[in-house]
Amino acid sequence: MRHRSKFLVIVDDSIELSVAIRFAAQRAKNTKGGIILLNIIEQFDPQQWQSVEEIIRQEATDKAQEKLQKWSKVIHDLVDIVPEVIIKEGIPSEKIIETLESDDAIRFLVLAAADADQPGPLVTLLAGQKSGKLPVPIVVIPQGLEDDVIDDLASRAN
Repeated sequence: MRHRSKFLVIVDDSIELSVAIRFAAQRAKNTKGGIILLNIIEQFDPQQWQSVEEIIRQEATDKAQEKLQKWSKVIHDLVDIVPEVIIKEGIPSEKIIETLESDDAIRFLVLAAADADQPGPLVTLLAGQKSGKLPVPIVVIPQGLEDDVIDDLASRAN
């Protein structure tokens, strides 16, 4: 049985995230696919003050849920798709690869490159050092693209 293709977007605090969201949303709409939004929170080491650790973890989880809800609404308003949302705790590269390997319907990892000298930590890591370990292609959208250009790119090769 053929699964509908999914696009994985990593939700973080980067300014360029909006272009990755827009491309993935438009591409999912044009291919009748789905979207997964993944937010990774910092891994907490066991420490003596376990109650403080739990409070910090809960605050991080609440913040992650708020971000995911915000971007889910953006996607729904834009293309009428309700994305899957996932929160994981740990090292970002490991959790991204784990997510990609756990769902064979994910066809692309969509990232956005910052409009600066450096493309951003995720693009640098995943399109560089870890690129050979990824089970799917990476689509990197430049931050400086206008919405109409992103929409046009996302609509090609249906």
